[in-house]
Amino acid sequence: MRASVFLTVLAVLAIDRAPAAAQTFFDHSTYDTVLAQFVHASRVDYAALKLEREGLDRYVSQLGEVTAEEFADWPEAEQIAYLINAYNAFMLKIVIDHYPIQPGGFFTLKRHAYPNNSVRQIKGVFDAIRHRAAGEQLTLDEIEHNRLRGDYNEPRIHFALVCAALSCPSLREEAYRGDRLNEQLDDQGKTFLNDPRNNRFEPERGRAYLSKVFDWFGSDFEQYAPDSGYGGDRDDKVRGVLAFVSRYLLVRDVEFLRDGDYRVEFYSYDWTLNDQAIAAASK
Repeated sequence: MRASVFLTVLAVLAIDRAPAAAQTFFDHSTYDTVLAQFVHASRVDYAALKLEREGLDRYVSQLGEVTAEEFADWPEAEQIAYLINAYNAFMLKIVIDHYPIQPGGFFTLKRHAYPNNSVRQIKGVFDAIRHRAAGEQLTLDEIEHNRLRGDYNEPRIHFALVCAALSCPSLREEAYRGDRLNEQLDDQGKTFLNDPRNNRFEPERGRAYLSKVFDWFGSDFEQYAPDSGYGGDRDDKVRGVLAFVSRYLLVRDVEFLRDGDYRVEFYSYDWTLNDQAIAAASK
């Protein structure tokens, strides 16, 4: 066989045996750019984002182009990543649509219980304002409770959904992706659980302080209670939470939760807007 023919055959065989490129189910690159530009240390520069909102608006439009049939054909990890990104992006859009946020006035007296700049001052923020995603018109509550919590057994979503409050988990400076979802959610868990502003463990005082998220959504962690060595005779929700969060804690905190005699308390939730301007003003 002539050398040129032989090399051609080898090249064809190499192409045939080359691994297929990873399939792209949805392009989140536009959202990556938005997050990298306007998010730093879990705070958002809402003032700048409001002025330069084209990227976010384009991404929200792209989310709305996905049909229910397309979404149903995706792998589960791709679906979860898409829905988490959708929730967080829609929340960003709501904030800049109302920024700077003003007190809710006469709509409801309950809003006086929240900071003036909180998303809680925006009427219908969670249960009335609708957004198009996966072929449906969905509220934020429907994305979180009906779709993410209802359709998947993935409690780590609580480390990723960001409701624009200081007590929320940190907003990543990159989009979630199906092929990296486990890595990203575990990283979120480590960051959230080891932030003393949200979770703190004091063996010397016999106290375990946990985020209010674990009080609100303890039922999502109950499945981890049966084989748990954590929590003693506490109810299954608390025991399940303690078992699950221990995966992400320092060894000394894990030992404390497993063996210590302690009291579990939940932090109050700080609904102050996660605004870079607030962080700058407090320095």
